[in-house]
Amino acid sequence: MARDLTSVTSPAAPEAERNWWVHLVLLVICVVAMLPVVWMVMTAFMPRDVAKAVPPQWIFTPTLDAFRVLIVDKGMLGYLKNSLIVSVTSTFLSVTLGMFCAYALARFDFAGKEDVSFWILTNRMMPAVAVILPMFLIFKTLNLLDTYFGLILLYTAMQLPFVVWMLKGYFEDIPRQLEEIALVDGDTWFGAFRRVVLPLMTPSITATAIFVLILSWNEYAFALFLSGSTTKTLPPAVVTFAVNAEVSWDVLGAACLIITAPIMIFVIAVQKQFIRGLSMGMVR
Repeated sequence: MARDLTSVTSPAAPEAERNWWVHLVLLVICVVAMLPVVWMVMTAFMPRDVAKAVPPQWIFTPTLDAFRVLIVDKGMLGYLKNSLIVSVTSTFLSVTLGMFCAYALARFDFAGKEDVSFWILTNRMMPAVAVILPMFLIFKTLNLLDTYFGLILLYTAMQLPFVVWMLKGYFEDIPRQLEEIALVDGDTWFGAFRRVVLPLMTPSITATAIFVLILSWNEYAFALFLSGSTTKTLPPAVVTFAVNAEVSWDVLGAACLIITAPIMIFVIAVQKQFIRGLSMGMVR
């Protein structure tokens, strides 16, 4: 028996040895991809004179001066609060509304279904810069400039097409028979959706919500023109540190770290659900 197992598993070793270069290429790609992130983190803790040094210095004494400038002098925590309010609220609304829309498109047949699906998709095709001026005029007319409600409403409308098209395919992969069994047992379609479909869709909804949260968190163009002193989010706030006559690289690196860290921590915390959600639908 041991001889048979050895004969079966022995060809794998030469195959792994022949593919050593694949691991080497992946290692090089990972190093190149992570180098900007590592340098950003290092810059955030550099003294100002070291951050401006040419050539760059890799050995230095870490300091928190840049974070003190951001939090005490620049009011960065206020921008962080604005980003949290706008991103989390718009993500919740877009995923909730888009979930029901995707379910309707996946389960029900009605006149113009394909036209509605294509119309939803086309809303995602238009570049943001093409509608910034009209949106600014609309917001100004409706007194929505520099308001949480205006930004949340806009971000929700922007992310709805993405949510619908992401979840529509996942809903189609769930067999109808599961809902039909619940309906035969006397349940309503909403009860079948809540008790049968929704638990199966939890990983996919989580993955979609993560994507939407990242898109809303990093949105820059509309936040720059439609927000003000009370609702400015992190992306347009960070730009102000790079438009002066002299760029404070340490402060800019610390600001980029403050923007990136919450999303990275969140994705790492829910990475299992994220991977499960992305893998759903690959194998029926």
